[in-house]
Amino acid sequence: MKTRRIASLEIQDANTPISLPNPTVLGLYPELLRKLPVGVVLLLLENPSDAQTFRIVDANRAAAKIAGSTSEMLVGKTLADFPKLLQTPIPGQSLAALRSGEARNLGEVSFTDDRMQRGVYSVRIFPLSSNFLGVAFEDITDRKNSERTLRDSEERSRLLVEGVQEYAIFQLDPEGHVASWNAGAQRLKGYDSAEIIGKHFSVFYPEEDKMIDKPRHILASAVRHGQSEDEGWRVRKDGSRFWANVIITALRDPKGNLLGFAKLTRDTTENREKAEALTKAKELLELRVEQRTAVLTRVNQEMRTEIAERQHAEEQLRKSRDQLRALAARLQSVREEERTYIAREIHDELGQACTAIKMDLAMIGHKLTKRQTRLQAKVDSAIQLVDNTILALRRIASELRPRTLDDLGLPAALEAQAQEFESRTGIPCSVTLPPEPLLLDTERSTAIFRIFQESLTNVARHAHASRVEARLQREGDRLIFQVFDNGTGFDPESAKAGKSLGLVGMQERALLLNGDFKTEGVPGAGTTVTLTIPLPPSVAAGKLRHEDSDR
Repeated sequence: MKTRRIASLEIQDANTPISLPNPTVLGLYPELLRKLPVGVVLLLLENPSDAQTFRIVDANRAAAKIAGSTSEMLVGKTLADFPKLLQTPIPGQSLAALRSGEARNLGEVSFTDDRMQRGVYSVRIFPLSSNFLGVAFEDITDRKNSERTLRDSEERSRLLVEGVQEYAIFQLDPEGHVASWNAGAQRLKGYDSAEIIGKHFSVFYPEEDKMIDKPRHILASAVRHGQSEDEGWRVRKDGSRFWANVIITALRDPKGNLLGFAKLTRDTTENREKAEALTKAKELLELRVEQRTAVLTRVNQEMRTEIAERQHAEEQLRKSRDQLRALAARLQSVREEERTYIAREIHDELGQACTAIKMDLAMIGHKLTKRQTRLQAKVDSAIQLVDNTILALRRIASELRPRTLDDLGLPAALEAQAQEFESRTGIPCSVTLPPEPLLLDTERSTAIFRIFQESLTNVARHAHASRVEARLQREGDRLIFQVFDNGTGFDPESAKAGKSLGLVGMQERALLLNGDFKTEGVPGAGTTVTLTIPLPPSVAAGKLRHEDSDR
């Protein structure tokens, strides 16, 4: 590897020699920093009392790209060469970081000069020695612009909703209190925003609906299904009634947490009256058939049009659901790919770096004399710290994506996960596998393994079990995977009402494979989780080769 300029740099001023960190340690950083997407420059302070004397002794490619220059052109320049940079908090905070020996996060800093276009940068300073520090910075201008664009878009959407006159459109908080109010709602219901915001939406329901707790049931249905639709009488501010079509949609954040509800109300009194008029017309049809033929034809046509519109709306809704499910599948796939990539990078890159550090420390320790006990203790402590770091990296990589799943297949991964759970919790965990080789495609293997992981997590958190059993078996063209624990159990209906995200995630994985997922629990008698998925035709026919046979 090419020797970097900084690894052999020696500088002295007229009075005091300026020391650099150990060259052996610095020799480890270039390969790590070169590939970082974040700009990193290394600064040497030549005059302890003057921030302008910070000199750039190295810079990675990302830093050079942001500066519109090259690493070679940046090396050797001081902060005095960047007059506008001296007007930012960076020089003063750099001096303070060196004096305190603590890293500092400057947050967002706006900066521009002749070499760099105006932008917003996220800056962090970390001292490396008494006169040597690193500065990491990232251009976040595009992200800030995107956030501003999103805020503008939300404002336009808000103005659009507020301007709608034909429909009552407003929002509720998770408890059902009115949180927003548009002009259409004021026209239809008679309240202005100052009168109604903060009140519970049950004020719009007649007393007979309040007595049966209909408002709460409608919100609960929206929480369970994502959306609920209802028709019935509603009450205006002046006490008059109108027949309404109401659609309530549950609003959730990206993590699935309930934020509130969006409510759309449409006055359908006229349509209801038309339906009643049609009923009366049918009762009088025998007496007035000739006179009412034209009217019935017109009404029938209106009904056909409405039915066609409803069918079209249902078809659009079905397509939307299919698209959302496809999107969920894609997100799941991307998540697993990202986990695999991160786990590999942690294992390969950081693991190799830690191993190199440990080897260098061991070499230093061998060269110490017996009298250098304090230094030997420091070296031993550092080696122990590196060992602990290596173990932590392996654990993190395994949690992200166990290599056993990719290298040895699903059965080995299930057994390894059971052993890890048993060693971590002390709860015996056994796995029963089919006698014949059964190796699946990556999608099914990953789904079964993740469901096993989530099941064990639930056992560790809630079950208070003393034993866990898992069974993977094949029945015809189906694959059945069960996890049983002898813990306290639970009520499945209560869990559904609480919308457990863990159970929802396992349910979604099963649906993406056209499978079935169910939980059976009895309080005090344990819990059984069952996953049933169809096998691919090649596996069902016994023709799928083992995953490792191609390796």
